[in-house]
Order: sequence, then C-alpha cells, then structure tokens
Amino acid sequence: MRRLAASILALAWLVLSAVPALGAVDQGKLNEIKALTQQMSNIKAQIVDKEVEAGILDQTKAGKIKNAMQERQQRIEQDIDKGEFHGLGYKKGCGHKHSNDSPSPQKTE
Repeated sequence: MRRLAASILALAWLVLSAVPALGAVDQGKLNEIKALTQQMSNIKAQIVDKEVEAGILDQTKAGKIKNAMQERQQRIEQDIDKGEFHGLGYKKGCGHKHSNDSPSPQKTE
C-alpha cells in the first residue's frame, strides 16, 4: 500500500514539475516569428499595390484591405510582445468558403 501511495505521489510530483517547463515560451523564437510575420505583411501589402496597378482593385478597396492588414499585424505583434502566439488566423481549411449561400452541384440523372 505504501508503494502505491509513494508511486502516485512521485507521479504527481513529476507531472506538476513538468507543467512549467511545457508552458515556457522561447522569446527568441517568438521574435523570429514576429520578424517573419512583418515580412509576410509587407509582401502582402506589395501584392495589394500590384493588384491596384493591374486594375484588379480600386484604390479605396486596397486602402481598406491594407488598413485591416496593419491592424491585424499590430494585434499579432502585441500578442507576441506579451509572450503569446495564437497562430496566423482562423483555420477553416484551404481558403474554401463555407456557407449555405454557395450553390451546390446539382445531380443530373
């Protein structure tokens, strides 16, 4: 009985002592992620500019897109500065639109 109690106590101690190590965040890696997200944001802004030049987007729409991108980048950087990282966004799968409004293919018999 004592062995069982000692084993359970030792296991609990190991689990509880490992929790802080698992929760530790490498600030250096977060800074690397921050730099990469800044690069990504800059490249996306360049793409929007090229779309305006090509006539795909008008200047008003491009401005709104770039403002939203800047706000998002600021939130990401604030989270990283707090030592948090929540990923790059909602993962709804490969950019596919999931809604009931999209027409589904009709079966023909």
